[in-house]
Amino acid sequence: MSGRRAVITGVGAVSAFGVGYDALASGLAAGRSAIGPIKNFDARTFPTRVAGEVPIEKTSAAFLEKHRGLLLHVGEADAWEESGLLRDRKVSFGLVAAAEAWRSARCGTAERKGALSIGLGLEQAFLEDLAGELEGDVIRVGAGEHAGADGVRFRSRVDLTAEKIRNVLGLSGRVAVHVSACAAGGMAVAHAASLVERGAADVVLCGAADSMVNPLGIGGMSRLGAPSPRAESSACRPFDRRRDGLVVGEGAAMFVVEEASRARARGAEVLALIAGYATTQDAYRATAPRPDGARALAAMERAVRRANLTPADVGYVNAHGTGTPLNDPAEAKAIRALLGDVPTSSIKGAVGHLMAAAGAIELAACLLAFTRDLLPGTAHFEEPDPECPVHVIGPSPLERRVDHVLSNSFGFGGQNVSVLLGRP
Repeated sequence: MSGRRAVITGVGAVSAFGVGYDALASGLAAGRSAIGPIKNFDARTFPTRVAGEVPIEKTSAAFLEKHRGLLLHVGEADAWEESGLLRDRKVSFGLVAAAEAWRSARCGTAERKGALSIGLGLEQAFLEDLAGELEGDVIRVGAGEHAGADGVRFRSRVDLTAEKIRNVLGLSGRVAVHVSACAAGGMAVAHAASLVERGAADVVLCGAADSMVNPLGIGGMSRLGAPSPRAESSACRPFDRRRDGLVVGEGAAMFVVEEASRARARGAEVLALIAGYATTQDAYRATAPRPDGARALAAMERAVRRANLTPADVGYVNAHGTGTPLNDPAEAKAIRALLGDVPTSSIKGAVGHLMAAAGAIELAACLLAFTRDLLPGTAHFEEPDPECPVHVIGPSPLERRVDHVLSNSFGFGGQNVSVLLGRP
């Protein structure tokens, strides 16, 4: 280890609570939930009809125009709107969150040599575009005579959000895109910290953006049986005995991560130290975690060890906590095995499951532990479940000063990441 340490000096967020980190922090500090009926499309025929939807203007161009003050080259938005690129909501969310993080860190020309590490979802097409290629109940795209069909306009390349952020902020460093499902946001931040520690970069803009609140996204998740079937704002109940599935959310969270001595030298405010991180792989099933939580436990254990700490040093766990029947018991066993009775919560009942952006928005929530001595609550948690043997913080946040917090993110395919933050 070179002695270089990675710290967070800027944060930006877009969530169901609204645009800006303050909106997220205030909503969580008040113990509120922002889940509500889906407005982005007519969901009356879908198994689930609620989401953690971002309250934005009618069009993405109007959304960007409203937040013109955050962007350096907002004029490009007009051309993007005409090209159809802004139909993908995650592009707009990522841009605004990145710009907020950049400005909150008071980055200038010198920081534009920085790198970009971003987690993104894999959705690339609109259901309405695919409908034109239907033959009976089969969509024929990308093969035979239908290859390159004009009727299909893909929503965006996987890396489009990263490209636009890089252009708008004028970054000139390396770019990495993580598509590791619901672990992508946490992995993007861990990767940023590793770049700084290894001396491969001094400044990295990192985080994640995603939106699956559309017919293809909600329909696909419904076919997997992941969402709660209840069309009510309290549908997602992490670690509660009555939990029966997740609620899809959308949004973004971005951070400026930089080398600690450099941050101090330029007078930047340090929000948190990235003390440790680790990734593991379940190698079990595509859409289910290992029931014993063994690999999730290994990720947490290695993150603590990398930070040169002991489990007793961890004062809070922001759990992946999806509210699904399988995920919560497996994660709870892992937390109990390593950290005992440590206070634990999940914010997914408040903002929904942001998919690729889940780990990023949850890391942003963890900053409350240092900025306000507040541990976020678990919305809609009322009935403890013996299958989830952890100390769950109820709907209201817990006032407590802690020095280290651990954030878990677990994705489809058995991808696990744990990030350990320290008080600056």
